[in-house]
Amino acid sequence: MKTAITVIISLLTFATSIGQNARKLDTIYANEKMNLALFFPTNIRQGIVGAKNFVFTYNREHAQPLGLLKATKGNQSNLLVVTTDGKVYSYIIKYADSLKEVNRFISYSESIGHEHKRKALVIHDTIKRDSSLVIHKQYSKAFLEKSSVAILKLPERKNYIKRKKGMSLAIRNMVYYEDLVFIQFEIKNESGIDFDIDYLKVAMVIGNGKRRASYQSVPLKPQYVHKMPIKTRHAETSRFVYVLPKFTLGHNEKLEFRLKELKGNRELTMRRRL
Repeated sequence: MKTAITVIISLLTFATSIGQNARKLDTIYANEKMNLALFFPTNIRQGIVGAKNFVFTYNREHAQPLGLLKATKGNQSNLLVVTTDGKVYSYIIKYADSLKEVNRFISYSESIGHEHKRKALVIHDTIKRDSSLVIHKQYSKAFLEKSSVAILKLPERKNYIKRKKGMSLAIRNMVYYEDLVFIQFEIKNESGIDFDIDYLKVAMVIGNGKRRASYQSVPLKPQYVHKMPIKTRHAETSRFVYVLPKFTLGHNEKLEFRLKELKGNRELTMRRRL
């Protein structure tokens, strides 16, 4: 509790310092049909939106200056971005049926200040929200595990399958909870050879991977993985759960699931709009 109070005080102090240097915030428009690409001067370390009808995605594994903003119809909100050099950027965000721009290059002059190594923006599991800003909380491992167990017990509602040479990768369930998405996967092996798993990667993609000029991919890193096997033996079926950050797909965007064999050439790639 003491830690939570300290973080809240830091957040209020940070907000006050911004207010002292008050400036009118620019408005950025987004929708669900297209990606609005925001290119920051330096790599993005953290991005926060203030309402559930907006989603801001960026590469959490390997920092990049590119962030993608999408929205569904709803109230206006705000976007707060902190880059790796400590610069803070803040915008009003609104939904629009059509966009005048789909690419925006952010300049250093748009920064509203520097975080000064404050801990104000650290996500803490005891902080949920104030009147204007949603801080996406960190969920405890116990909660994610319990929820994943429950997902595995649900009746199967999805039937997306990719088959190749006796192997199959399937999605059997998909459940949204607050700013999380639980996906139940199934790997079935009827190939006659055990399948050692190297990885299962998930990404939002647009375009054709064979035509690199038009291909874009934004990885979605799981916040938690429940009971993913290291091997699926012949005549065996494995079921497990990925917990991903919430996402919104654009009109031409799909999810890509890439299952790769360890020390082997077998690979299954499935692209779907779920």
